[in-house]
Amino acid sequence: MHFDLNHWICRAFACCLAMTPVTALAGGKLLATGGVSQIEGTAGGGLTPWALIGGLGTEDEIGASAFVTRVGLNDYRLDAAGIAIGLFDRVEISIAQQQFILNGRVLPGNRIRQNIFGAKLRVFGDAVFDQDSALPQVAIGLQHKRNDDFGFIPAAVGAKNASGTDFYVAATKLYLGAVAGHNLLLGGTLRATKANQFGLLGFGGDRKNSYSAHFEGSAGVFLTDHWVIGAEYRDKPDNLSASREQAAKDAFIAFLPSKRVAVIAAYVSLGEIAGFRQRGWYLSLNLIH
Repeated sequence: MHFDLNHWICRAFACCLAMTPVTALAGGKLLATGGVSQIEGTAGGGLTPWALIGGLGTEDEIGASAFVTRVGLNDYRLDAAGIAIGLFDRVEISIAQQQFILNGRVLPGNRIRQNIFGAKLRVFGDAVFDQDSALPQVAIGLQHKRNDDFGFIPAAVGAKNASGTDFYVAATKLYLGAVAGHNLLLGGTLRATKANQFGLLGFGGDRKNSYSAHFEGSAGVFLTDHWVIGAEYRDKPDNLSASREQAAKDAFIAFLPSKRVAVIAAYVSLGEIAGFRQRGWYLSLNLIH
């Protein structure tokens, strides 16, 4: 199934703008404890899922979020948009679309589309540190991905499948006043995956066609109640001889003018893609309810 990204963006924003003024359904969480939407639509940082459930809903509420993200690299551009629903601070359901646009040295003007369905379950723990809750919040989740343009480039470089499912376990904790009086958020994720470049180059390959486990981590410091700086790291499998893969990294700054809006800018490196190192900028707008 093919989706138009511009239509996705309009629907995601319309949905969140419509619900933003409404306070009856959700809004009880602390600032940033619903996360933002990462590039695959799950609540987390820009690159990595967190154990947080998306939206502002507490255990008696339903929350939601919508996002649009653009990543500009040397030879490519990645656009993503999607929505997520958080149910009673326990379950999260998300759906997103990515378009990977080739605008440089490699087949300029072409694009690869990928649709992602996500589900997450909070298992135990509390995201906010206090004397009664030292354990991090822990969640398990999956992201099922389908590449709509598998026969174009992914199959040509040796990918084995057009679709695949990532499984992960994530732990997240917010430590109040931990860094010179500033709040510190730490997250770690272990992902089992066969995805090449997040799935944009298909799943599995000639070098390896089985699941492997990879670490993802993030850290953020609240400079004020509304400004956060931090960094992320995401290891990735190296399944294709034709397109060797390296870890993704970013350094970000986030502006949260209220609980319901977040703007994230970052310098990002996705490593080498098609023989050329890809670095650039990341910009994401999140509306949260």
